[in-house]
Amino acid sequence: MPISWSRQPGAALYTVAFAIYTVALFPGLLLWYSIPLLRPDRHWTYRQSLARTVFMYVCHYIATVELKVAVSPKPGTEGRRFVLVEPGRRRELYQDVLLCDPSITPTNVGAVWSPRPISAPDEHPPGQRVFLHLHGGAYVLGSARDVDMDFCYSLLSQYSPGCAIFCPEYRLASLPGGRFPAALQDAVTAYDYLITQLKIPPGDIVISGDSAGAHLALALLRYVNAYQDILPEPGAILLWSPWPDMSIDVEAADERPATHVDHVAPRLIAWTYQQFLPDERLGVTRSNPYLSPSKAAIPTKVPMWVQWGGAEVLKEDIEKFIQVQSSAGDGGEERHLSVYEVPHAPHDIFALAPLLGWKSQAAKAVEEAIRFLDK
Repeated sequence: MPISWSRQPGAALYTVAFAIYTVALFPGLLLWYSIPLLRPDRHWTYRQSLARTVFMYVCHYIATVELKVAVSPKPGTEGRRFVLVEPGRRRELYQDVLLCDPSITPTNVGAVWSPRPISAPDEHPPGQRVFLHLHGGAYVLGSARDVDMDFCYSLLSQYSPGCAIFCPEYRLASLPGGRFPAALQDAVTAYDYLITQLKIPPGDIVISGDSAGAHLALALLRYVNAYQDILPEPGAILLWSPWPDMSIDVEAADERPATHVDHVAPRLIAWTYQQFLPDERLGVTRSNPYLSPSKAAIPTKVPMWVQWGGAEVLKEDIEKFIQVQSSAGDGGEERHLSVYEVPHAPHDIFALAPLLGWKSQAAKAVEEAIRFLDK
């Protein structure tokens, strides 16, 4: 019987082996990347190259042992900026694909405000921009807490002064009950909370998401677009390195040249597929547009801004999504779609810039995004 690395004693054995391997590898990397031509991308700095490789190995380790990150319903260090949102009371709020799995139902959702909370309708000044940001992490990692999102919060606040940022702690697929459509249910709950309870005009809301969070943002926009009589559409949507196609096999993605440049570990993608994708017997396949947005355009007029890196393993999928979203017919209605590629950049510099050494490029991208919103 083969040993399981995600259970004991396999996880402990793999952890020890990983630590020994990493310690042995690191001195060689220090020398190897001192030569620009030997770096993952010759345009990268020494620091960027080292950070990418270490981060990639860490992601591979996390996915191999299937490390689970608990989502706490307690305020923690965020204090008053943390809120617990109850599911919307309107029965029609959750329907269609949100009910595809009878075992997954709407539940309370924790969320973090930044830089300060909005707790009542009179605390939202008219015209104040509110970002509903959905964090990344391949649906199995990540959180809305400051430890993960402080850099993103700071950038958005810096380039959009006076804004408020609302980041829900949606259910992770690495934990029980977190498989699709759990995260989408939570995103709908968060969006409804802003509109129904806090009375924030939908035109003041900007849906935003990075990586898997951008995938979730697209699913939320698709749902809102389909049920505008229940939930009005937002003012705009920002997508940072979106994950636009979950129908792509891990093996196919692993064969792409960018796999040897980007930090996205194929094992992490495989773990996401294993934990997040629904049982196809429920009627939702991997090619469903809610799971693979590039399969069908969203017939919306909501202004959309998309950023990605030139060295991303998902680059061709993102470009295909852009093509589908920009060229699909919709009765001749104009689409408001803008794209921004960061040359030679890896996946999700919006959230990972402090780790990977892309702070200035991430700041420039946020500046461009806010300029798009201000038009």
